[in-house]
Formats: sequence, C-alpha cells, structure tokens
Amino acid sequence: MMVSAEGAVDFTKYIVVANTAVVGAVLVVAGRSLARGALTSDVPDARQNFGEFILDFFVNKARDMSHGLDRAKVMRWVAPVLGSLFLFIFVSNLFGMLPIPKLNQPPTSYYSVTLALALCSVGATLTLGLIFKGAKGAIKHLFWPNPMQWISEITDVLSLSLRLFGNIGGEYMTLTLVLLYAPLGIPLVLHALGLIPAFVQALVFTLLTASFMASAIHKEEKKPKKAGSRRWKLFGAKQERDEAAPEAGRLEEVPSAPAGSPA
Repeated sequence: MMVSAEGAVDFTKYIVVANTAVVGAVLVVAGRSLARGALTSDVPDARQNFGEFILDFFVNKARDMSHGLDRAKVMRWVAPVLGSLFLFIFVSNLFGMLPIPKLNQPPTSYYSVTLALALCSVGATLTLGLIFKGAKGAIKHLFWPNPMQWISEITDVLSLSLRLFGNIGGEYMTLTLVLLYAPLGIPLVLHALGLIPAFVQALVFTLLTASFMASAIHKEEKKPKKAGSRRWKLFGAKQERDEAAPEAGRLEEVPSAPAGSPA
C-alpha cells in the first residue's frame, strides 16, 4: 500500500494484481467452456468452430518452424505457449476499455507485468532449445557463433517488456488525461481506437516470441563432406589411364617395316 504526499492511499498495484488474476480466471473459464463436451471431426458446432479459429493461427506458426524436426512434438510444445501469451496480453489490454475509473487499468500498463511476460517468453525459448537440441545444443545457441550472444537474451527481455509497457501504458495515461478534461465524447472515440493497439501489441509480442523460438530450436543441416585430395588423385590417375589406353592400342596396330628395307 502506498501513501501519497496528500495522505491519499494508492491502491494501484493491488488493482493491477487483481486485474491480472481476473484475466487469468477469464481465460481459464473460457478455455474450459470451449473444451467442454465431445469434439467431432465431421461437422463441428459453433463452439468448436470458434475454438479452432483461435488456435489455428498458433498451430500454423508452430508447424512453420518444425522444418527438420518432429512436427507433432513442435506443435505440442510451441502452440500452447504462443496462444497463452497472445490471449493473456490481448485480454489484459482490453481492460483499458472498461468504463470504470481506477479499475480499468490494464495489467500490461504496469512494468512488473510486462517484465514477467518477457521473462516467461525468453524462459520458454531457452527451455524449448534444451528440449529439442539437448544441453549441448542449448549452450551452443548461447555462445555460438558469437561468444557474447547470450547478451541477446537479456536485450530480448528488455525489448519485449519495454515495447509492451510503453505502448499500453502510454495509451492508458493518454486516456486518463483526456477523461479529466473532456469526459464526454472524445473518450468514446479513444476506447474504440484502443482495440487496434490492444490487438497489434499482443500480436507483435507473440510473433517476436515465435521468432526467438524458431531460432532456438532450428537445427542446421549438415553439409556433405568434400572428397579428399587422395580421392581426387586416384580419380585423376584413372582418367589418365583411360586416355592412354586408346593411344597404346593404335601403336600396336602400326605394321612393322619389311626386312632388308632401308631404314
């Protein structure tokens, strides 16, 4: 609990924690309701259609990065992570559109939340590298080809967290200031336009995470080894013998000179 200079109590961080819990509860309830009942491969109902529509994008992204790997395993590990990040961030961003002052602060407008999301993203990326490449491959990803490449994991955390916090936090502050001086009309327009950054920022965060994961689990194809110098020498010697064989045959066919003829 924070107390300002005027003696007023600031409940901001408690509101953010409560909103974060509400977002998690909403996603859990929505997921259970969509997965409830039997699923069919024939003609799905509206509930199944809606669930497949949401998940199809993340499954396709996971399939695209499974080149040279077990496709089913990649989709099973990657798609749930991407879907969870996108849905959590998108629903959190929508909190700014609630018409209730103080309670409409998006969790993603608080840096602690965006930092936690970025740490989850990078942590999941490192974990997937360990699963698909093993310990040796995961360590190589951090130090090869640049020994300082591990620093990029730190910059990825900062980049993801600051981008999301700056965009959603800035939008929330703008909306709060507009409500103070123009409580009618303009806020409604800003609420409608807020759908765009709410969706775009969730999508950008998810696509960047997918890019990091693809780089972490990608396996380089082994190039075929070039023939050694001894093999090339043997091949060259065989060619010389093949070329010399017709010449030797022609020499044997030349008739010898008769006896007593002048040399």
